[in-house]
Amino acid sequence: MIEAEHAIVINKGIDEVWSYVKDIEKWANLFPGCQECHIINDDESKWVIKVGAGGLIKTVNVMVRVENWNGPSGVNFAFKLENEPVVGGGIYTARATGKHETEISMGVRVEGSGSMAPMWEAVSKPLLPQLAKSFASKLKSEIEETVTTAPTPVFQSIILAVVNWVKNIGWAVMGSKTECTTGAEEQRAQTEAQKKLVLTFIDAMGKGDTATAATCLRPDATTVAKGYGKFSGVREYDTIIGTIGAFLSIFPKGLNPEIKAVMTDKDSVIVEFEGTGVTCRGEDYRNQYCMVFLMQDGKIKTVHEYFCNKLADEVLWPIVESMSEEIPVS
Repeated sequence: MIEAEHAIVINKGIDEVWSYVKDIEKWANLFPGCQECHIINDDESKWVIKVGAGGLIKTVNVMVRVENWNGPSGVNFAFKLENEPVVGGGIYTARATGKHETEISMGVRVEGSGSMAPMWEAVSKPLLPQLAKSFASKLKSEIEETVTTAPTPVFQSIILAVVNWVKNIGWAVMGSKTECTTGAEEQRAQTEAQKKLVLTFIDAMGKGDTATAATCLRPDATTVAKGYGKFSGVREYDTIIGTIGAFLSIFPKGLNPEIKAVMTDKDSVIVEFEGTGVTCRGEDYRNQYCMVFLMQDGKIKTVHEYFCNKLADEVLWPIVESMSEEIPVS
């Protein structure tokens, strides 16, 4: 059995949070990879979810049943995959930490059975914590953006206006030279921080370190593998993390990146490197990569990947195919 839990603080009152959470269809709309949600009754629904790991993408039907609505402080639910030996459940809890602040926690468990249990749990282990984190983050963002907040008091607005006025006078007295110097220094610091974050991500990717890789990505991050090979295509956040988690199944000792060049701009980092390793079949592997990282708010938003498709198809794709054959596709 695999379990994961993630807690986060939402900047809304507990009743405001519950007004959103009590609608199960809204849960489905935010759940990573969910393509459709069919409401059966107040407690039961059917979700069509696309999941992926290690290059394998699979669509599954999930029957979800709410076992207990205990608003506004909690929800208990269970789920079962159709035509697959997988069941699970979870719990949502909430507690008021302030008038306009609520701490929520999402806990999920997955349990496989039969001969396929080890494979399902191996796939779920790196993926589940990221699913819990991604869902909680999306829930926080959606509630904070859609639930109306009371307007700022007039007195507070006046104080803020005065503070801004004083700041503007200060800039005028100090002169534009100081402003430009400060701006240039801030830009250099931002560029260096982005470069460090990208190199950390590449290192984590080579080691199959999902926890570190996740800290480098935005929740809506995507990667685009260029070219026309079997690995080409777009992958979203959860598939990215799942693929990195399954990486060590292909390269038991990791893929060692040898950095050749790094170029930075305001919101982008370009890295050229060579990756070397030995596959689980004992084959030596060395490919050349160029990755273009587009940044947003200090995190990776989009990655454009360029590498030798021919080599990847010849050496790695047979391994991925053999792994996918062990998981029946519904």
